[in-house]
Amino acid sequence: MEKQPCLNLCEILQPIIGTGSICEKINQAMHMGEMTKCERIYFGSYFCGQYFVHLPKVQVEQLINFCKQHQMKLTLVIPILTQKHLKRGKEKLKELSIFFGKDIDEITVNDYGMLVYLYEKYHLEQESIGEKPFKLNLGRLLFKDYRDPRYSEYFKLPFKPRSFTNYMREMIKQYKIHCLELDPTHAVIDLSECPNEVLIGMHTPYCYETVGQICQMAGIHQPIEKKFRPNESCQKECEKEQIHYFSEGDYTWLKHGRTVYFKNPECKVIGARKIRSIYCPLEWEEER
Repeated sequence: MEKQPCLNLCEILQPIIGTGSICEKINQAMHMGEMTKCERIYFGSYFCGQYFVHLPKVQVEQLINFCKQHQMKLTLVIPILTQKHLKRGKEKLKELSIFFGKDIDEITVNDYGMLVYLYEKYHLEQESIGEKPFKLNLGRLLFKDYRDPRYSEYFKLPFKPRSFTNYMREMIKQYKIHCLELDPTHAVIDLSECPNEVLIGMHTPYCYETVGQICQMAGIHQPIEKKFRPNESCQKECEKEQIHYFSEGDYTWLKHGRTVYFKNPECKVIGARKIRSIYCPLEWEEER
């Protein structure tokens, strides 16, 4: 099976490019994933609107320049934006839209509303003026398959994603979807029923298990009466702190920001000739 190696820097961009040599840190992140090359970098956020709306434009420009120098491509990832973050999220997209198509050639969305918004406002506009439009991907939050390795009998069965429905196939054609992003939810993932016209991106080595609207990290420095508030403003404490959970079995869990992951690097993918492998060095702080 052919694999396209990619690096996912969502929610950890600042530690990677904030200080020091970007090249050295990208190489270190690739080394963590045993990658000899990287074709594409993902940035933005899958899970946190607060993180996304405060994504510094200067860091985006640094990342774009790095990718140009090293012949890498870029994918912007947009989380589900709550009502609180929707206006500022759209402003952030307008700010970054000067890079759409050429410098940022892909955008991953995690809800259907944002898919329609981007397609109608930016994708069709680029087509109408003769520019090459960016490609659209469906992100990991749009796929709701069961995921819990503690139920070992179910977890170890070969799993076929349930999302490859006729409705999904119609949406792929309507919005010209390029890639579907999945998590390593089981020991074996069978992609034999995947639509032929799209690429599959598999996240590794962590599978997100659940995500909430209350960020424990954001409340660390708050008085008790202000802790555990949904979508609370923060100082991006998630870039500095993580919580690790251990069980008596073979799996470990990690909480990064509002999201809980379990590690499943041994996930085997069958039924596909080509996939995109999306490695995330979530344990960057620990390794550094």
